[in-house]
Amino acid sequence: MAESNQDNPEINKIKDFVKDDRIDDAVKIIALYLGDSNQDNYLDRLEHIIEMLLSILGGRIVLRFLIEQLVIDIPSLLENLSKRDSVLRYSFLLLLKTLCENECDLFLPHSKDLLDSPDPNVREADLQLIIFMAGGETDIEDESLVNKIVLTLADEKDFVVEKAIQAVITIGRKHPSLITKAVNNLVKEHPENEDLKTAIDTVLKSVVTVEKIDELVEDSHKEATLDEDTLEKEEIEIFDKELELKKKEIEIKKKKLELEEKEKDLEEKIIEEKEKTLKLKEEILEQEITVDSAELLPKKVKKQLKKEESDIIDKEIELKKKDLEIKKKKLELEFKEREIEELAIQEKEKALKLKEELIEKETELSNVEIELHQKMIEEKEQRIMETELERAEEKIKELKDDNSDRPDVDEDS
Repeated sequence: MAESNQDNPEINKIKDFVKDDRIDDAVKIIALYLGDSNQDNYLDRLEHIIEMLLSILGGRIVLRFLIEQLVIDIPSLLENLSKRDSVLRYSFLLLLKTLCENECDLFLPHSKDLLDSPDPNVREADLQLIIFMAGGETDIEDESLVNKIVLTLADEKDFVVEKAIQAVITIGRKHPSLITKAVNNLVKEHPENEDLKTAIDTVLKSVVTVEKIDELVEDSHKEATLDEDTLEKEEIEIFDKELELKKKEIEIKKKKLELEEKEKDLEEKIIEEKEKTLKLKEEILEQEITVDSAELLPKKVKKQLKKEESDIIDKEIELKKKDLEIKKKKLELEFKEREIEELAIQEKEKALKLKEELIEKETELSNVEIELHQKMIEEKEQRIMETELERAEEKIKELKDDNSDRPDVDEDS
């Protein structure tokens, strides 16, 4: 039967020592408390200790001392996790989440050995710890460790592969090029493994998307966890892209207006030239009427007329050339507009897809956490009921003992 934290004098004494900054005394009592446990209740006691230390001020320092002094041995601990069901295992791993994010150096050195464990539950548990660590302040940049993690994408167990995909994507958010290189090398070594190709394809879709976004924004927008901050950053990046596209659209509209104005100017010039031509023709007709034949016209007038006609033809040709150039530019602008619109649609589709994936992952994680909390509440309720039943049984037994010890009353009295 599980022990109650509130009624346990050793747990209460540990709390008092931690609050009084008596770290060494707290570590000694915890070592004795865990050393006095058996195979059945060790993990329960350890869970109580970690939960209690994480809930009080100064508890994390004590927990670090326990791990550094091997009172709590991480490899042995994770090996023991293989004996618990999945809900209890994830519940215990969540207790280690804060430590993994802030005290990464205590766990990371054991990762390679744990990934080689023959037990798939231990491999999955280690990958979950790696996800916690990669999602914190630590950068996992050790190429040999990254290659080891990527290798689990080819694990024989599907649930280990799923966890490996999450771990690789989490690391890839900060180091996309490192992950891209590692997965490409792995697929070259196993070209016929279709399941591996599917897993790597899932990883690359997420990592490459993040890599493109990183190229379009400043270094300060880098991330990395599948949390609310990441969504906000991605929304800002998408908004920036939309602004940039709108600016380009405005520039294109300005150019269109300029071209339309130029076209109007050219049309006005053409009309003016035609008016001049008509006027000139009218003058020629008038001159023809005043004379009996064209031969009577002075030579100077004939030359002038020919020259003016030639100039008019040249201007008409020049105007036609300009008109063709304007039409070409309009077509080019229309093509550019279409390309920009297609690019904007593609970016929006990618952003929406990424949002959907992030929301799905957050929903899955929330469901797991809710299930874990419900399981913990049920266990605590069960412990309380068992304790109350024991107390009731003891009271009934005491009442029976009192009745049996009381002398018989004289019937005649």
